[in-house]
Amino acid sequence: MNFKLRNDINARTALVYGGAAFLLVIVGFRSIFATLDPEHIGIMTYLSIAALILEFVLLIFYAQSIYNLGPDGGESGSKVSASDAAGAVSKMDKDSASALTSAVAGLKDELRDHNKKIETLSDGVNKLVKGSVQKEIHKEISKILNKALDS
Repeated sequence: MNFKLRNDINARTALVYGGAAFLLVIVGFRSIFATLDPEHIGIMTYLSIAALILEFVLLIFYAQSIYNLGPDGGESGSKVSASDAAGAVSKMDKDSASALTSAVAGLKDELRDHNKKIETLSDGVNKLVKGSVQKEIHKEISKILNKALDS
């Protein structure tokens, strides 16, 4: 049997998850056995063992799923080259191109209006904060002066 591991990012990630699964089992059982009271094995011990086994199985299953994605991440055929995109654009008729251009121009105008509204709101908030801070400073100075005059 000649088993060869792939050397792509998905294979490496799968191996990391597989290693984590075994490490989890080793550390988990070591901790359980280190704290185990042989005279009293409670339900929490059994729950901990079941949780360790379940987590091991889930991690191995997840690692296998990642490994089975293959080297391209399961996205075969979804990449478009620049020449394919240019060909698609050249096939557009003039009406489609003008509709796209007007839609982009409309978005540009909407963004300009939105930016103006945000700028106006920002100025208003700055004025409000500045006014509030000035009022608070005035109140504090008045308190300090009143205390000084009363003394």
